[in-house]
Amino acid sequence: MNPGPTLPGALRRLHPFLPVAQLAAGLLVLAATVRLVDGSGVARRLAGIEPVPLALALLAVQVQVLVSALRWRFTAGRLGQALPLGRAVAEYYLASLLNQVLPGGVAGDAVRVLRSSRERGGERRTARAAQAVVLERLSGQVVLLGAALAGVLLAPLVYGRDLPGRWTPLVLAGVLLLAVLLGLALTRARGRAAGFIATMGPALGEAFFRRGAPLVQLASSLAVVGAYLAAFALAGAAVGAPLGLGAALLLVPLVLLSMLLPVSVGGWGVREGAAAAILPVAGLGAQEAVAASLVYGLASLLGAMPGLLVLLRFAVARRRRRATA
Repeated sequence: MNPGPTLPGALRRLHPFLPVAQLAAGLLVLAATVRLVDGSGVARRLAGIEPVPLALALLAVQVQVLVSALRWRFTAGRLGQALPLGRAVAEYYLASLLNQVLPGGVAGDAVRVLRSSRERGGERRTARAAQAVVLERLSGQVVLLGAALAGVLLAPLVYGRDLPGRWTPLVLAGVLLLAVLLGLALTRARGRAAGFIATMGPALGEAFFRRGAPLVQLASSLAVVGAYLAAFALAGAAVGAPLGLGAALLLVPLVLLSMLLPVSVGGWGVREGAAAAILPVAGLGAQEAVAASLVYGLASLLGAMPGLLVLLRFAVARRRRRATA
């Protein structure tokens, strides 16, 4: 949940077994989680999905995609890259879909870089397109990390008195381990990205710190993260496991943060394991937590399906060009 100009090459250089390993790891964690929490209970929750909360969760996903596309368009414009609104929305749907179904979690963003820089070509334009995508993603992830940090600091104060004494340190230890794993993942990619990051200073200033940019970036990223949390809370309501406001604001960000770990495809499995471990802090059953996470993943995937229309339009246009040639 971090592309750069080297991403396409990096994707090509991926070890051929890595995508299979990520898919297998996610499925293994998901299967183990469902087994540990009693899969029959999860199945019963999923069989009784309420359509209205599910529809509202899908609506929240649309808000997330649309506001993210606006944030990307704003960021690209600050870097001198004109991006029509309709194209920004269409490309963001496509990127969201690809990020969820392809290993690595950034394949869709690499496609955004390529497709938004191909018209005029040139190394400088490609670098600008990559910077816009990186900074747009960074804006949202900083806010999500801030929300997760607030959860680490405040959840023990809110829920600690209602829990046996041993649970609070276990939850904090799990969050700390997650942060360490995330740091290791980023450090591993640091060598490839060092040269690119060195060029980001001016772009960072333009996109984040000049002429009203801080307000736009903060407001849009808060809206996007709020849509994430609302979608998850509505997914919980859809399976008869309503989340309180405190759980949605303090605990769900920690669950979603687990999706940044590059050990599954689209966060499947890892997200459900994190939900089963973290959401019971607020009194939610582990079965309910897993069911809510599964419905959230389903809503996110279905909500990105308009990206298929972009692929279809591309395929039709390509066939027409071939027929003309």
